[in-house]
Amino acid sequence: MTASPFLTTSLEYGGKEVRVVEDADLLAWAAAEGLAPWVAQREALLRGILPVRYLKNLWAITLEEQKVLAESAVFVLGCGGLGGTVAQLLVRAGVGHLVLCDDDLFCPSNLNRQWFSHAQNIGRLKASEAAAQCLRLNPLIRVTVHEERFRAEKAEAWLSPCRVAVDALDNLETRFVLEKVCRSRNIPWIHGAVAGWFGQVSTFLPSSPVGLEAIYGARRERSEVEQALGVPGPTPAVIGSLQATEVLRILTGRPPAYDGRLLYYDGETGTFHMIPLGQTDAHAKESL
Repeated sequence: MTASPFLTTSLEYGGKEVRVVEDADLLAWAAAEGLAPWVAQREALLRGILPVRYLKNLWAITLEEQKVLAESAVFVLGCGGLGGTVAQLLVRAGVGHLVLCDDDLFCPSNLNRQWFSHAQNIGRLKASEAAAQCLRLNPLIRVTVHEERFRAEKAEAWLSPCRVAVDALDNLETRFVLEKVCRSRNIPWIHGAVAGWFGQVSTFLPSSPVGLEAIYGARRERSEVEQALGVPGPTPAVIGSLQATEVLRILTGRPPAYDGRLLYYDGETGTFHMIPLGQTDAHAKESL
């Protein structure tokens, strides 16, 4: 057994013995050694010691996969309803580095669905508020913030450390910019969109023969009808959860569920429909 410089305990979980460390002990060791908390977490995992906060990830996520998550960076474009759901779930799962991008401010109408908004932070920048709350949720990770509009000329550098990107946007034009940059950087990205009780998810790998036009065709703007549907809180929570799950699948080497397919969610009937992309489908062409 590898010696540990910080306090650990052993316990049995799922029929296996696991060495774990509490956040407080790991953070105290990091402070004493002058290490960033995320470096301390990496050292613990390299020694086969699991921060106890991830215990319930086992054995759906193995200790080796937890190491991979801790070493991974994910780009989340948009920190509102979808992005807030995605970011919180990835932080809790143990993804080691989030890169958040959003130039918008919280406003009162965000309070029904955007997890990082609350009555006291109205008028503040979404990305910095999201970053601060992410670090409160998990002080063992790191967060990089870009509080500027997403543009191709800067995006290449912003995505450079990332293994996966997440589309948590509410406009089509920027989605197509994200697609172009991800293709250029050879990284997968996960599309999500919501309107009313409806939502959709799709994954685009660097090798995917189809792209966003398979969903939207020549459209580059949201329709007025779509914007009039509103966004009840449960809809982005469902779609964002599916996006976060897809990120974890990709990072841990599992096959993506939505590559070449569009998952369409109908919250009014509680049903899901899987639509192959690249085929003419009226349902897909009227996507969100």
